[in-house]
Amino acid sequence: MQELEHNTGKFPLNAIRSTIEQREVMTPALLSALQEAADAPADLDRDPSPMLHMYAMYLLAQFREQAAYPLLVKFFSTPGEISLNVTGDLVTEDLSRILASVCTDDLQPIKQMIEDPAVNEYVRSACLKTFVVLVANDKLLRESAVDYFRSLFQGKLGREPDFIWSALISRSCDLYPEELLNDIEQAYDDGLVDLWTIRIEDVQRALAEDKKVALDTFRQHQGRLIEDTVAEMRWWACFTEDNNVSATEYSTNTGHSHVKRTKIGRNDPCPCGSGKKYKKCCLQ
Repeated sequence: MQELEHNTGKFPLNAIRSTIEQREVMTPALLSALQEAADAPADLDRDPSPMLHMYAMYLLAQFREQAAYPLLVKFFSTPGEISLNVTGDLVTEDLSRILASVCTDDLQPIKQMIEDPAVNEYVRSACLKTFVVLVANDKLLRESAVDYFRSLFQGKLGREPDFIWSALISRSCDLYPEELLNDIEQAYDDGLVDLWTIRIEDVQRALAEDKKVALDTFRQHQGRLIEDTVAEMRWWACFTEDNNVSATEYSTNTGHSHVKRTKIGRNDPCPCGSGKKYKKCCLQ
């Protein structure tokens, strides 16, 4: 646990492997760490290099530990950007997969985060993506996800321009948006969607694909559950010391390849040259 507490610049491979080997013993300790993070996220924000809460999220997801579900919901329901500040790019890259790995059949807590405008916009977007991950892994009927998305289009979201509308349309495209096309077109007609993020032409391209192929592609590239914490985290750019990993690429046992790179900050200028912040442009 001491080795997992902070980032030392080196991925704690042996400590992670030992935690996995001693899953039954370590799970309560990981849950306790996640509980502390959920109870006082501001304390993490004052710590210069906290890591235990993130190791706990991935490990508990790998363990399919459903007791982590309400703790994750509490932590990521914190208003503002604090949950992003203390988890880096975890929210935009893997929160949907982590939630899908630990959630129960009761998806109401995730729905509440989606529908609460006080929750961070990127957390809400990740929660939407959780529905697609569940569908891709046969843990939720596609029809159930489509029905819920339809309810968002038709009244559960405020009808004012907001990033959540762009996220909702993007996730609808992941599901194959044929049943939602009228609602999507109405959202564009009402000026609710950021055209820098997704345009109606993108929706039309999604509709031109085969439905099964679209879902299979999503699962292959974005929709796998968390299976291997080492493969998920070892390549992170914050681990700068030699860990016997290629400097350019780490190939996981799930077939993914992760390029080790310097990540663009959410508030940095978008590299596409639009003049907008990255989080308002190409991040999605």
